[in-house]
Amino acid sequence: MQLWFRLILYFLKLPFQQKLTDMLSKSVVRLRVLPGDIDMNLHLTNSRYLAMMDYGRVDHMSRTKLGKAIFRNKWTPLANHATVRFRRELPFWEPFRLESKIVYWTEEASVMEQRFIFTKGPKKDIVAATGLVRISMYDRAQKAFVPTATVLSETDTPYRAPMLQPHIEAFLKEEKAIQAYERKSAGIAPVDTLEIPAAENDLSTAETRKHG
Repeated sequence: MQLWFRLILYFLKLPFQQKLTDMLSKSVVRLRVLPGDIDMNLHLTNSRYLAMMDYGRVDHMSRTKLGKAIFRNKWTPLANHATVRFRRELPFWEPFRLESKIVYWTEEASVMEQRFIFTKGPKKDIVAATGLVRISMYDRAQKAFVPTATVLSETDTPYRAPMLQPHIEAFLKEEKAIQAYERKSAGIAPVDTLEIPAAENDLSTAETRKHG
């Protein structure tokens, strides 16, 4: 219920929020650990991190052209894989900011890095937790994932390849390893490779790929 309250309040304020330049811009939202966010240890409970990351992605999509592209094309954003590293606890009533930024993309998905950062006191600007999420756009009418080249074109995002950082590469390989394990457990042919595709920069590949 509390998350719905945050979203309702957010959309009431959205018309007055500054737009972001493009899909590679950083979204920043300021939040506080409220009574409904804590567990018996009186700090932000683990499940809330992923929920707040959803909130951060909503802000990013709403303040870039991605939100309009989603509604215009009737796409569905899907989180395919996520991980969170907890570094410091966020205690009850602690204010913090959540930064969300797309840091890499492949032919069919993008990777967003989301950081929870203290905003006051001796821990100011220290990262409390870092999350990574692999996000795809899905066209339900076509029953296919939308190529990243199409998403970039629809949002007027410059075609510049983000550098593949070691932790992003490890994150993507982790997903492929889990996928391979799932397929093996189900008796399905394994994935061909754990190699990570290069960032998508070629508009010629912008044909819709079928969901596999």
